[in-house]
Amino acid sequence: MIINSITLKNFRSYEDETIFSFTPKNEKNIVLIGGENGAGKSTLFEAIKLCIYGPIAYGYIGQNHNYLTKIKNNINDNAFKNEDVEAFIGLSISFKEGTQIKEYYLKRSWQYINHKLQENFTVLFNNKELNDEDKLYFDKYLKSVLPPSLFDFFFFDGEELSEFFTGKSASNNLKDSVLQLFNYDTFDVLKKQLISYQRAQSKSNAKLEEVQINYENMLKYVTELKEQIISFEEKIIENEENLESLNLRKEQLEKDFRNSGGILEEERSDLLTRINKLENERSEINQYIKDFCNDTLPFLLIPNLLSETKNQIEKENAIQSYNSVKSRLSDEILEVALDKYVKISSNVSYSDIAESILFSMFTNEEIDNSKSILEFSNEDINSVSHIISNILSNEDSFKKSIHKKFDRTKEISLRIRDLKSKLNSTVSVEILNTYLENESLVNTEISMTVNALATLNSKIEQLRTELSSKEYMLTRARNEYTSLLQNNNVLEISSNLTLFLDELLNNLTNDKITLIEEEFINIFSKIIRKDNYVNSIVIDEQFNSTLYINKDYDTNEVINILNNLGFEGTVKKYGIKFLEDLYSYYNVNNDKSLLEKLNNTIMVEYLTISTKININDFSKGEKQIYILCLIWAIIKSSGVEIPFIIDTPYARIDETHRNALTNIYLPNISKQVIILSTNKEIDNELYRIVKPHICNEYLLLYNTELRKTEVKNGYFEV
Repeated sequence: MIINSITLKNFRSYEDETIFSFTPKNEKNIVLIGGENGAGKSTLFEAIKLCIYGPIAYGYIGQNHNYLTKIKNNINDNAFKNEDVEAFIGLSISFKEGTQIKEYYLKRSWQYINHKLQENFTVLFNNKELNDEDKLYFDKYLKSVLPPSLFDFFFFDGEELSEFFTGKSASNNLKDSVLQLFNYDTFDVLKKQLISYQRAQSKSNAKLEEVQINYENMLKYVTELKEQIISFEEKIIENEENLESLNLRKEQLEKDFRNSGGILEEERSDLLTRINKLENERSEINQYIKDFCNDTLPFLLIPNLLSETKNQIEKENAIQSYNSVKSRLSDEILEVALDKYVKISSNVSYSDIAESILFSMFTNEEIDNSKSILEFSNEDINSVSHIISNILSNEDSFKKSIHKKFDRTKEISLRIRDLKSKLNSTVSVEILNTYLENESLVNTEISMTVNALATLNSKIEQLRTELSSKEYMLTRARNEYTSLLQNNNVLEISSNLTLFLDELLNNLTNDKITLIEEEFINIFSKIIRKDNYVNSIVIDEQFNSTLYINKDYDTNEVINILNNLGFEGTVKKYGIKFLEDLYSYYNVNNDKSLLEKLNNTIMVEYLTISTKININDFSKGEKQIYILCLIWAIIKSSGVEIPFIIDTPYARIDETHRNALTNIYLPNISKQVIILSTNKEIDNELYRIVKPHICNEYLLLYNTELRKTEVKNGYFEV
């Protein structure tokens, strides 16, 4: 697969219709795209993925509100200023099938119509648009050539590279990459489905007897529930008939009692309620009168004294104000205040002015004829003044109110007397007691019957709810029991098929893994250029990768390692090849025999043994080189031809290894390599090295004034 070109319009910062040509020319396979951070390099990366996969690129199964909202946010802001809003990504790609080159043009466009964003995806083959059926077939074909899960394997960001094969999901990423690149992933998916099925069925078959017992018990329980419901329904009919008879009997008792002049309980209750209500009102009025006599009446009896007290309070306030002003109105204060506005004759004394001001504010009578008697605090003055003013101003209303209260108590007393008289003027005690006794007996029986009916109805409702649930469970138990009887043969067949697929995958991948391991060491040694840095790599059946270096040990050191760590601990610390080398050297095949050989060694021997290297001890740059070499080894072993796009290729790599990657790695990893770089990564020296391999080069410039990306041919002026 080759990407010939990409066209963008109104996508992110690419406002103008912009075309990038990526087609390799002869032996020149590198497209170099330079730009500062934020110029639009990563947008190209995203646009390729979006054009190919659509909603899947953002993790959505199909078009939905969230996907279209994200697309709307990706459309350049200036596009909305036009009458017709249009944005698109066009991608020209070609595939080699035998001796033929087939070219396709993919276009994913968006229009904004009636406040709604609409997406259209078209595919052209030989300049002819495919119909829906052919387009669906092509979409499946394209995703088989480059599955979405493999996209990040060929199109990745150097800044995020270290997590792909060294993070928590490293083994899963490696496994998925190998199986998909070698087209073995179908077998793995089938195997996983079979294993899932077997687990479910194995548990089911192991419970066959338990399920049978459960079904039989459930059937018995459902039958018993139905019998209980019938029994309760019969009891309900019986109690309803009894209740009807009791109500008729109660009605007859009330009728006879009324005819004899009696008052029914409801009427008696109403009379008592009214009497109690009047008694409560009379108590409240009496309490009001009592409070009035204690709190207000004493003051109403001495209105003259209250007026004198009010006047005395006002006089004492005047004396207090006079003393306060006099103490503050000094010669110095007057001099400062008056000199700003008037000129005072030297013959005039400021003391005389102060005295004149005081006489103007207060009369001699107020000051000379007043004495402090009460000496209240400010709080007391406010409280007492309020009480006096309230009593003096409301004297008439207080008198009218208390008269009304006394009149109301008389009315209440008369009304209570009438009600009690009516209550006592009833039938004879003997007739009343007989009625009350019979009514109590009937009410008791009615109450017991009503309670019994409520209990029966509640129980029968519970039983019906339980019956509904149990009948559903009975149906499920019957279906489960029937299904389990049919699954024995299917389980046996699927188990055999899983074993076959497991063996098939191991056989298919063993040779490929060996080839990847060999290619990795060959590539890594060329790139890293350090003697005895990494001698081998082992990828186990679970696709965990382990690097090894050849180290020298004497037999005493080996014995100490095994004694201190044990064989399991040694494998964790030094790797499985450490033990395999020892087995091979001493020609043994188990741990016990190995220890015997070591302990029986008389002379100290020196051994070269493969020792595990912890990748986490690598620098970030070394990790990136390790991953790049592993990716190249996988691609080279698979023979798959897919463009290799890398953003920030030298993220954490030092200058020495940058030259090796530029000379050896990038020109050879794929027939088409697209590099997104800043001038700090591919500088003047690296540019001269990579220049012979460049087929096209572009420089992205972000115009901050127009807020858009502009594209020029050529790289930075390095």
